Amino acid sequence: MSLKETTMWQRAIRQRELFEEPGGLPTPALPPQVQQTARQLLVLWMETLAKAISEEAVNEQDPR
Repeated sequence: MSLKETTMWQRAIRQRELFEEPGGLPTPALPPQVQQTARQLLVLWMETLAKAISEEAVNEQDPR
């Protein structure tokens, strides 16, 4: 097996390990207030990102 084939094989193994579901790890439970705050911040971030993308699209279409 060549060095390139070995590297590709090792990369495939690492990618498979990266995307496999973790076994037996409990999901941490956040208090309801923390969940609500995190959700609000995520929505704010998504809205800000969508606005920036929209403005960028308009700027790209501006013929000036």
